[in-house]
Amino acid sequence: MQTGYVMCSQDLSKVLCLDKASGGVTLVTVDSTQILNRSICLSDLTEIKNIYDMLKNHGLINQLEIVNVARLYKKFY
Repeated sequence: MQTGYVMCSQDLSKVLCLDKASGGVTLVTVDSTQILNRSICLSDLTEIKNIYDMLKNHGLINQLEIVNVARLYKKFY
């Protein structure tokens, strides 16, 4: 179980995960806690905002929300 902040879609249905095959990032539908365990999760809000800005400036992501991962875990408990 992770703690901290993740980047997710505005409806909280998908989280941003590293894609080992392509070496990039992808939005993955949250259908289990295993997906949340694979997500990019950082404990510091400033750090994740910096990464969000960098990914957005490189055109790798669109508009995403930064939320506490505990909010997404609540769906399963």
